[in-house]
Amino acid sequence: MGSLDNTLPPFPENVPIVPIARISHTKLASSDKDEMKKMLKAAQADGFFYLDLTDSAVGQALLHEAENGLRFWKETLNLPLSHKMEYLAEKGKEMFGYKPAGAVKKTGINARPDTTEFFNIAKDHLLGNSESRTYPAQVTQHWEEIQGFAKDCHSLGLLVLRNLAIQLDLPSEEFVDRSKIDRLSGDHVRMTKMTAPDSLHVNTIGLPSHTDFGTVTVLFNWLGGLQIQSHEPAKQGEWAYVKPLPGHAIINLGDAMVKFSNGRLKSGKHRVVPLPGAQGRLDRYSLVYFLRPTDEVLMEPVEKYRDESIVSVGGKVGEERVYSAGEWMARRLKQMSK
Repeated sequence: MGSLDNTLPPFPENVPIVPIARISHTKLASSDKDEMKKMLKAAQADGFFYLDLTDSAVGQALLHEAENGLRFWKETLNLPLSHKMEYLAEKGKEMFGYKPAGAVKKTGINARPDTTEFFNIAKDHLLGNSESRTYPAQVTQHWEEIQGFAKDCHSLGLLVLRNLAIQLDLPSEEFVDRSKIDRLSGDHVRMTKMTAPDSLHVNTIGLPSHTDFGTVTVLFNWLGGLQIQSHEPAKQGEWAYVKPLPGHAIINLGDAMVKFSNGRLKSGKHRVVPLPGAQGRLDRYSLVYFLRPTDEVLMEPVEKYRDESIVSVGGKVGEERVYSAGEWMARRLKQMSK
């Protein structure tokens, strides 16, 4: 996404991709009406879009933070497994800490264990909103850097939420007020590693198909592997790659936005598969920030849409009654780990 891209094998030209929209950070920050409309269209069609961070000082600083973070996160994820397991997040109960490969619920007809491991670092631990669990020294040594990354990604997510609200003719802070950085929530930083498969295990899955729980996800990845389903009529539902673009973050909406907008916004289903072409020989690392509603927020449509028939968040929890975000996230975590 910056200088790192120059050292990596190129993304192959002969694999199917989904051409998601490219949105300018500068134009979005200046409330450019055409750019805001373009983002809304992307949020309703794919639930995914690229955000060009090269055209603003704020964006360039965030790209720099991501690349710097990648370097020390690699050190953390390449620790011996026995050491990483000392920071294990209890399956189905704890969101923060270490998740080894193979711990996510298998999905699909040809269900396979996932091959992705990651560390989740809570925003509330980083900012002192709640007492922190223990993390490896390789993480705590860079605590201030991770704090800065979390704050900047959170601000980026709020920019997206604010502009979506305006485009839906809602008060500009309608979604923002549900994602206050100083309130307890499931917001977190995640660093992932998908180990390159060997010749005997090429038919692997990095992460099975899923939608995200929260409001906005900010993803930095330097290699392929991410796939979403096409919405083009001739290719409806077919899986295709989202090509990483230098200088761009990939933004996607989560199920909370489907809830709040009562189906007007899309939470795109996605998965991670082996890297295409020559990239497949490399381990895949990504750096992610998940923005989620604060724990006390009710998971229901905003007031403007509350008298409508409620749109179900397909096959998920929370249709039998209105849950708080804290309750809903806990139930989703348990469901995904079964």
